Amino acid sequence: MKRCLFSVLFLSCCLATALPAAELETIENVTLIEDDSNDGDSFKVQANGKELHLRLYYVDCPETTAGTDAELERIRKQQYHFGLADPVAVVRFGKQASEYVKRVLSQPFTVHTAYTFALGRSTMGRYYAFIETRDGRDLGHLLVEQGLARIKGRTRPDPHDTPSETVLEELQDMRSMAMLNHAGIWEETDPRLLADMHKRQREKDQEKKTFRDKLNPKRTSCDEPIDLNAASTGQLRQLPGIGKVKAATIFAGKPYQSIDDLLKIPGIGEKTLEKIRPCLTVGK
Repeated sequence: MKRCLFSVLFLSCCLATALPAAELETIENVTLIEDDSNDGDSFKVQANGKELHLRLYYVDCPETTAGTDAELERIRKQQYHFGLADPVAVVRFGKQASEYVKRVLSQPFTVHTAYTFALGRSTMGRYYAFIETRDGRDLGHLLVEQGLARIKGRTRPDPHDTPSETVLEELQDMRSMAMLNHAGIWEETDPRLLADMHKRQREKDQEKKTFRDKLNPKRTSCDEPIDLNAASTGQLRQLPGIGKVKAATIFAGKPYQSIDDLLKIPGIGEKTLEKIRPCLTVGK
């Protein structure tokens, strides 16, 4: 049963968008601002006399409220990920993660951020960041280690220039230890439900992808190439072999001097480039 649990989670690990990394700014002696909107992976801080709303890289903590359709959908996905029989447990563990972060960040800490905008439900701008606790630990790693977060979210090299692939491997090792120790949410995981829930989630994702592809079909003709630097993410997703993640990565990498610059994008090799080259131009 444990082997099944590990296999399913390994296959389901979500490697999120890895965008070209801007330089991180380090801000020391940052303090947490108590706010009702704070949760385990997103919270307000006081940094250099400014109020910032930060969102952690790499990790996603359970929801703390279930008031909107979007929150309900995230709760369902989190329930499926952890193999929980009762969705109410998701919110309970979400509040537990929030309290844990509040305790860990009770002393001044360090923030590393490139001020990359994080989309979400916040009414004020949120920025992706790494949080280094007073004793030098990464907060995202701690949350996974405690069994209070799943590995999901925006990735990039960490403040020590560790490649994102290595950071993900480290997090996967920590998740495995949390599972073995029945830490946090994993204490209530039902292995009998886990594989079935992951299968249902994959089916829902495939259904959504099929629906999207019907509404936004891939281009079958490149009679009218699009300007790479002017294209929207929707236009980029219509290119052969380009999905949501690659389209977002390409869009964030603008401007381009030539189509060959796309080889710098993770997941785009010579074969993919030759498929999409006839569909693109750079400027006039």
